[in-house]
Amino acid sequence: MTAAIGRRVRMAGIWPAILLAVTALSAQPVRRAVIIDVDGIRRDTFQQAYQDGRLPNFQRVFARALWFDNASSVLPTVTMAAQASIFTGTQPARHGVPGNQWFDRGAGRLVDYMSAGGLICVYGLTVLGGAGCAGGLANGHLLAPTIYEAAAQAGLTSAVYFSQYWKGAARAAPPTMTEMVGFLAGSPIDWNAFDTEMEARAISELQSRGLPSLLALYFAGADGIAHKDGIASQVPYLAGTIDPLLGHILDAMESLDPSWREHTLFVLVSDHGRTSLVPYSEDPFLKTDLQAALPAGATVAENGGMAYIYLDQPGLVDLSSLAAALVRDARLGSAVAAVRVRSAEDSPRAGDLIVTLLPGHYFGNTGVGSDHGSVYSGDLNVPLLVAMPGGAGGHVDDAVSITQVARTIAGYLGFPMDSADEALPVRRRG
Repeated sequence: MTAAIGRRVRMAGIWPAILLAVTALSAQPVRRAVIIDVDGIRRDTFQQAYQDGRLPNFQRVFARALWFDNASSVLPTVTMAAQASIFTGTQPARHGVPGNQWFDRGAGRLVDYMSAGGLICVYGLTVLGGAGCAGGLANGHLLAPTIYEAAAQAGLTSAVYFSQYWKGAARAAPPTMTEMVGFLAGSPIDWNAFDTEMEARAISELQSRGLPSLLALYFAGADGIAHKDGIASQVPYLAGTIDPLLGHILDAMESLDPSWREHTLFVLVSDHGRTSLVPYSEDPFLKTDLQAALPAGATVAENGGMAYIYLDQPGLVDLSSLAAALVRDARLGSAVAAVRVRSAEDSPRAGDLIVTLLPGHYFGNTGVGSDHGSVYSGDLNVPLLVAMPGGAGGHVDDAVSITQVARTIAGYLGFPMDSADEALPVRRRG
């Protein structure tokens, strides 16, 4: 046998092995991740509904999940700051969105994401908000990259439904102008319609465009109804609205990929908790009283149980002395716990002074429903569950943060996100 013939024989024996290896690699399922983002749910509220067996569709994906029993939000415990922390994996000091309200010194105006006009602009609708709303107002304020941007750099696709943040996602689906007008037309907002429309949009796009690598589902209604009707209203809303809607989405996923359970990471997270309100006669007037105690030209940005104070000329004011005077002010003393000067650990967009209210006190509190934004446990404690294929279930006592979600997902999907906080301490089944 010549050398050339020998080489051909050896190669003929190698090719089947190469083909088998390539086939095996191509047969490996594509990893995916799904973020179920339920706004404004306390950890104990979700746990109660889950353990009572009222959330069968959540149980479909989280039956063997890791429960992080000491997970917390960021400060202030309000939607826009905390949602940015989930999707950038960073604290407000780094991602640049310090709260639902803050004063933009460069533009000389108060940013209020939660006003009717602010919400329209947050969702990138330029009809009323102008060109400055294009791409989403809060997206434009981010100073840290999102998980969607990091995924895109790795060649992965993301689809985001009704979240306030979608920067970098290949498929972003905020509410349309028609939908926003419909949601905002009523008093109160029809939160059931909001979440139902989100589910319908997600299913329609998944069926027409396929499953992305990263899917983010934002359920806003649990927060909305609890502001008006209190924490107790959330369990029936979870059971009667969110769980069935999630079930429909899971059914759609299964129809597209029958083996989705084997290679899909699921994360349940909330942006903040909440506290039941009791009436305090001073709370409805707190902002007015605080404004009256400040130098002319100051701006107050309220964020539930906290507030930022922006001074017109902070360099001309003894900030420490002003902070001490505000705590002693007779109009404020029964509600204000502390006033401090902004530090390096705070967002550079936070106020010159930061006001913290006493437990149970909130700006504008009427004593009806529930609220959030404080530094206390009810507002900080959130549910955080991770169901990873091949991962261990059980409970984890480690103190963790919602900022650790992004890097956990990035690690599972196989792309770097060095800008984010460390990943959650998940473990494989032994």
